[in-house]
Amino acid sequence: MGAAITIESFAHWSSHGDTWRDRPVLVLEHGALMRRLITSTLATAGAQNIMTAGSEAEAKSVIERDLPGMVVADWRGDQRDHRKGLALVKSIRESSNIASRDVPILLTCQHSSRVDVERARDAGVSEFLKKPLSTADFLQRLEHAAVPRLFVKQTRFAGPDRRRTTREGRRPPPLKRKKDVENGLVDSLTAARNGCLALAYEVARDGCQQARRVAVSLNRYLGAVREFGPKENEIVEMHRAALVQLERARDANDAVRISVVQGLEDVVKMRLSRL
Repeated sequence: MGAAITIESFAHWSSHGDTWRDRPVLVLEHGALMRRLITSTLATAGAQNIMTAGSEAEAKSVIERDLPGMVVADWRGDQRDHRKGLALVKSIRESSNIASRDVPILLTCQHSSRVDVERARDAGVSEFLKKPLSTADFLQRLEHAAVPRLFVKQTRFAGPDRRRTTREGRRPPPLKRKKDVENGLVDSLTAARNGCLALAYEVARDGCQQARRVAVSLNRYLGAVREFGPKENEIVEMHRAALVQLERARDANDAVRISVVQGLEDVVKMRLSRL
């Protein structure tokens, strides 16, 4: 999509040891019984330092103070608004403290739909596991979460690189990053269009009508241009900025949100008339 991307490694992990068992592990679990069960499982598996929290606020305080090397967090099933349920994950990933921002997060919850998994992934979790938990699956996901992955920071995403090694027989993910273009793997226009499709899918899951209009506007523009340069990238960035404005104005009245999209659509209409 042409936006600036910051990628860094999980450098602070080395101070916690080579495996997740050597790192301080924070368990955020709202239920006292489940919290004890998870703590017991971790201790039996060899975890040396286990901290617990019963609420998001308590967990956030522990993270800022003690910098755990692993977080096991519960996504409460009664939190219908997925943004509230994933607020802790988002706050960790958007932190200015690199040491806490990069921490691996294993999210556990009752939800199991593909949309829920993708929402959790888009919020920045490292691994996802549906309850009820089996000991084998739980420990396996911890091992996966502990594998160092690059940290990606974009306009609408901050967290571990969501790309995984392509499994045999599966189609590789569409190339859409600036790094892909720089490495000669894809041309700029194709990368922008791939990014547009990914964005459209993401905002459709979010259910925001105005965000969908932004995705439609971007798709219309990229479908009309025949090359991708600084002028085209400027329009892409305008769409990204509009999505950020919509996110910040989520609780504002409809008129404010509509005006953001209308102004964007007017600019795009003018640019298209010049092609």
